[in-house]
Amino acid sequence: MAIIPIVHPLTSLRIPYEMLGAMDSRAIHYLMQPYHYLIRVAHILTASIFFGVVVLLDCRLMGFHRSMGMRPLAEAALPWLYWTFGISFITGIALFLYDPVHVGSHGYFTPKLLMLGLGLINTAVFRRYRFGAAFTPAGTMPMSAKIAGALSLLCWSAVMIFAMLNTEAAPNVLLQY
Repeated sequence: MAIIPIVHPLTSLRIPYEMLGAMDSRAIHYLMQPYHYLIRVAHILTASIFFGVVVLLDCRLMGFHRSMGMRPLAEAALPWLYWTFGISFITGIALFLYDPVHVGSHGYFTPKLLMLGLGLINTAVFRRYRFGAAFTPAGTMPMSAKIAGALSLLCWSAVMIFAMLNTEAAPNVLLQY
């Protein structure tokens, strides 16, 4: 009876342990300990609101809800988007610094960061080059806006999925043959 170790498919994407260990500060950990749950709640709530606003805007970019004007939607949604992203980002960094070895060792942490980066790049490129094209009259949307919306939805959905997968412990399974 041989025991076959289970290797996580994303092991090669992990942040090196030496780097995580160098970032670990017990002083920060003990300073944040009484407030850790509040920081976590703020992170989860703001990330959820951010994702909801992203879904709303991306669906409109992809051509859904054509009767809704893009300009009024963007004017109402963008402040929420900026504030919730900022708070979520700051609380995410705080949660990471609370215990970088534990958080950085999660199998889906690095893919989450990669998709977050791709989501930000997609947003920056769209805002820089094609944002004005999304404000077309009569509810029509150019293909570039539809593609940017679909890529954005894909990236931010992956961020949320990887975040949820990080909360699960590794399966405790021994395979036998």
